Amino acid sequence: MAFILAAWGCQSTPPAADRDAAATDVEQAAAPDSPQGLLDAAAAASGVRADRLYLDAAEALIALGDFAAARRALDAIDLDRLRARDTARFLLARADEALNRGDTETARAALLALDAERLPDPTAAVLSSAELLAREGRPAAAAGYLMDYRPGTPGGPLQQQLNDRIWSYLGQVPPFQTLTMERRTTGTARGWWQLKDLMFRSFTLDEQRRRLATWRESRPDHPAARQPPAALLALEVRTSPVTRVGLMLPLSGPLGRAGRAVRDAFVATYLSHRDEVGFEVAIYDAAAEPVASLYERALVQNTDLLIGPLAKESVAQINQLNPEIPVLALNYLGDEEMPAPNLLQLGLAIEDEAVTLEQWLRDEQVERLLLLHNDEDWAMRAMQSVVGEWPGRLTVQAIEDIRTMTESVGVAMHVAASQQRHGELEQLLGDALEFQPRARGDVDAILALVTQLEASALVPALRFHYADKVPVYATSQTIRGASASRLQELAGFRISELPWNALGEASYRELDEAFGLEGSPFVALYALGVDAFRLAERLPLILDGAFTELLGSTGELEFTPDGRIRRRLARSIVADGQVRAVAALPASGATGKPGAAR
Repeated sequence: MAFILAAWGCQSTPPAADRDAAATDVEQAAAPDSPQGLLDAAAAASGVRADRLYLDAAEALIALGDFAAARRALDAIDLDRLRARDTARFLLARADEALNRGDTETARAALLALDAERLPDPTAAVLSSAELLAREGRPAAAAGYLMDYRPGTPGGPLQQQLNDRIWSYLGQVPPFQTLTMERRTTGTARGWWQLKDLMFRSFTLDEQRRRLATWRESRPDHPAARQPPAALLALEVRTSPVTRVGLMLPLSGPLGRAGRAVRDAFVATYLSHRDEVGFEVAIYDAAAEPVASLYERALVQNTDLLIGPLAKESVAQINQLNPEIPVLALNYLGDEEMPAPNLLQLGLAIEDEAVTLEQWLRDEQVERLLLLHNDEDWAMRAMQSVVGEWPGRLTVQAIEDIRTMTESVGVAMHVAASQQRHGELEQLLGDALEFQPRARGDVDAILALVTQLEASALVPALRFHYADKVPVYATSQTIRGASASRLQELAGFRISELPWNALGEASYRELDEAFGLEGSPFVALYALGVDAFRLAERLPLILDGAFTELLGSTGELEFTPDGRIRRRLARSIVADGQVRAVAALPASGATGKPGAAR
């Protein structure tokens, strides 16, 4: 990008003098200092003065976050009348307001036309350029771009702003790419990626603090060591107020097995880190008493935080109580229900896997997708999630019965239609014709929302219809509980998997030895229990906005203002009878070098 190179060209010297600075304004009257005053003055003025007042108002409105009003002010400006320096300001303001409303094309065009040397501070263009990369789905490129930028004066508020922005973009990068980026980079950039990995993998706040201190000692000259991002500084001064945690889980009844899996994982992890967290644990059977009674008992016993319940209807009940202490529910409210201020929701929603796979497909530049699905509730919800967001060509085919898998795949791949056309042609000509059926060639990938058993039938069906070379993406439902021999049959499948499994984490191995997780259909619930422990002491800080991201066992956890914790799962591949994370990066713009947004 030309504007990026121009901005970098003045890293250590003041911006080039504006050649138009000596020109005399039409009027020198002092402008009002409020946005509305500027707008009123602009409406009463004419010509160049009106344009400059509208520009001043637009910049002030953007600073206040009123982008709609800023856009109206910019639309009132005659760009042809502006001098070079004001043109640069206009283009930057246009880019910023366009980015705010998600119009990346307008923002890119404005930034490409921008001469950053005309700006009072070229860093503003650098920050907008990085934001454009992030809005285009390349946060690693955005972070890398800012890592390479050197402001004219090191340190101070500007460096702090850059560091905070870098850390924000790092939080948007799937952690499964972090190790690859660490290996591919050197110097300052590598230090950033190391820091992200250390912070996101920490089980407890105490562990995060120790790792941050060690990292800063090992890299004293790193920008983030001298001026840590504000989110990390908060770790050094804030402690968790949690001293007693209540686990409200169904330990009997229909959900008893699921509740005990969550409990066992939480307690085992707690015992391994007990000295670090400093809280006690009380356990309540949510299947034995009403939720309201258990909640009142927890309050009487001075419980600081509740984890649970697990059943969806129980989550709705505790939400209706408007709890006065933080609650981490292990399921979700309905879309029409408004969460209480102290309620956070973490579960195993299949929609999170659908989003993970959809983004993976986009990063692989898949345009033509065939979606196969069974009629189970989880598959229908995942299918609806993808259908609602997929930007390219999409063919959806239901798999009604495993016994008709080959027929369903043939319909989806247009083989049946090809055979029908062959028969019609033979009938028309009255003679037998040599015929070799072919699958459609306009499918870039297949998304299979099927069970493990259905996947085993899908593989030969694809081979029969000459589609075995088309890459297949699937959720963890497809491989959950599969033996090594069954996984051999699914070699090459691309899976959205729990980081716990895909990354081969030590905590998984420890609980596997204790509870025999290998091949267990409850492994995701054990992972949920581990994440419940991770979040226990952090929950008040999350509600205060001190945390936005954390790498958990069920996924990379993103804490959103609506109280729903979203998961981004590991991109994994089945190979040699195992499921392991892959560190594939988007095809372009991964390094953050100049021109990456072109």
